[in-house]
Amino acid sequence: MPNYTIIGLGRIGTSIGMAIRGLGKSKVIGYDADNSAQTLAQRMGAVDDVEWNIDRAVSNADVVIIATPAGSLYDVFDGIARHLKSGAVVTDTSPSKRAVLEWADELLPSNVGFVGGNPLTGASITEQKNASGHIFHETKWAVVAPPSADRQAITAVTDLIESIGAKPVFMDAHEHDSFSAATTGLPAVVAAAVMNAVSTSPSWSEISRFVGSDFDKVTSPASSDPASNQSAAATNSDMLAHWIDQLIERFQAIRTGLLDDEERFSSDGILADSFVQAWEQRARLEAGVASRRPESGDRLEMPTSSESMMGMFFGSRVARAMGGKDKKKDSTKYDRRRMN
Repeated sequence: MPNYTIIGLGRIGTSIGMAIRGLGKSKVIGYDADNSAQTLAQRMGAVDDVEWNIDRAVSNADVVIIATPAGSLYDVFDGIARHLKSGAVVTDTSPSKRAVLEWADELLPSNVGFVGGNPLTGASITEQKNASGHIFHETKWAVVAPPSADRQAITAVTDLIESIGAKPVFMDAHEHDSFSAATTGLPAVVAAAVMNAVSTSPSWSEISRFVGSDFDKVTSPASSDPASNQSAAATNSDMLAHWIDQLIERFQAIRTGLLDDEERFSSDGILADSFVQAWEQRARLEAGVASRRPESGDRLEMPTSSESMMGMFFGSRVARAMGGKDKKKDSTKYDRRRMN
């Protein structure tokens, strides 16, 4: 069985170590510049042993997993390049792939394989102490292999992924970075913007008393390590800037709807469209049909003739209640009659 070395013993590195060691087949060596992280990883059973010297940590490794912030990978590649044995395979867990592939090509020796990776766990583990080897079970793991990667290197990485219960998904580096910026980078930016906008208000002390689950959900990415968030943003800046532009357009549309006396109360205006579209897309995501696009022109469900007549006398809401049972509806489509 291969010998593994994990560089970076934060929440992801420690979780990977726990998952590998849970199989009871391979030896795992851990390294982290933070001595306390090494100590905790060893105490949690994530590694068989730790090395205080990164050179020795990788010298006998068949597979090296780098689980550090994306921005530090250049220095890590540079530091380990001369100490890797011939035929070793290096992979990473960062959310940025184009820059990482360029650095690997520039710095790693030709007798060493590199295959990029990104575990798409979606887990709400923000600290090393909460690490768990179970977070990878049945989750997808993006695999981004450079053209120079040979079959042996790719197999070594996919075997690791599958052995700990995850499912490898092969992707192009540009595609990966765009998707990653949209689903992890953008939420981190939104969380930072909302947290900073509200908490810098002179009334923050009073506002904080209103904080509930909605505010917590929106701002929870702000609890992640700022170094990791900045690193991920800096190494994928163009893709993230693109998605921020898309977000600004949506904000501007909502703002326009809010400031228009007629639009903000209209059931088919800009403001209503924003909330309905978001509700429907979220419903499709939860139903596992996110790829299905709504039919154009099929937005508003019209009332029946009997409901229309009753509506003249009793009002639309009462008419709907008196109109009998509704036909079976698409649970991912919002009934705009509720907005009237």
